[in-house]
Amino acid sequence: RRRSTLHEEEGEVPSPVNCTRFTSTKKEEGEEASEEGEEKKPKKMLQEYWTQLVEWWPYSERTLFMVGTWLVHFVTFWGFNLILEVIYRFDLLKRWKIPHKKPADPELVRSCTRKLLLHHLVVQWPMLYVLYSVFAYFGTTSAPEAFPSLFTIVWQFALFIVVNDGCFYWAHRALHHPRIYKYIHKQHHEFKASVGVASEYAHPIEELLANLTPTLLAPILCGTHMFTLWLWTLVRTLETVDAHSGYNLPFSPFYLLPFVGGADRHDFHHSHNVGTYGAFFTFWDDVMGTSDAYLQYKKKLAATKKNE
Repeated sequence: RRRSTLHEEEGEVPSPVNCTRFTSTKKEEGEEASEEGEEKKPKKMLQEYWTQLVEWWPYSERTLFMVGTWLVHFVTFWGFNLILEVIYRFDLLKRWKIPHKKPADPELVRSCTRKLLLHHLVVQWPMLYVLYSVFAYFGTTSAPEAFPSLFTIVWQFALFIVVNDGCFYWAHRALHHPRIYKYIHKQHHEFKASVGVASEYAHPIEELLANLTPTLLAPILCGTHMFTLWLWTLVRTLETVDAHSGYNLPFSPFYLLPFVGGADRHDFHHSHNVGTYGAFFTFWDDVMGTSDAYLQYKKKLAATKKNE
């Protein structure tokens, strides 16, 4: 009351507070914050889970790298193959089964399974121990504050796929050279009719040159976050098992990619042992003419069905 009287005596009129403008501004700021929060919500949730994992983990970052990478690969590979085993055993999804003259030799499948279990349970651990040092040198970390945005994951995945596809094509094609084929890649081609477990059945030199290097080169050079590496390990494992599954499944997520290779092409590669060397895409096969035998085979099949 005293302040009001003083203003009146001095001839000043107190300016009224613009409540409408104040409320409107606050509302707009609130809406902007809400929209920003909605955009960041998925990342925040994942980042919070990741932070909890890292804070809970009682051992070193190297151990987290080793155990996490191993678990993602092991569970994905054997989980998918377990589903495929049920499909094979009960002859399910016949509509999409790729026809073979002879099924895979059961003894070869058992031998392959034993060797892969030994490799996964014993050999992979020292490999992962060494790989951590390589990844860490190029900047890979598990730090929650470095957790990647969706944009970062997307552009890195695009790069990973392109690099993997190119490196795999040329390494795979080189392994088919007559002078070295029988010493290295012939082991993988013991499977004339491809099955899921055959995807990782390879000579140690092939494992290094055609599998590990194409898959891990880009993630290493990018210094990718450990979360992105695990996500990429999951996707890459699913892709290679799918390509060797012996089923041309139209609902496979990999058919969402343009110019995809897929199980049909790779199955032809195993049964005919020629061409179609690519992994994700048909690009290099199309450019280098190594799709020709496959395309002629498909035309011949189409003509035969038409005559029937």
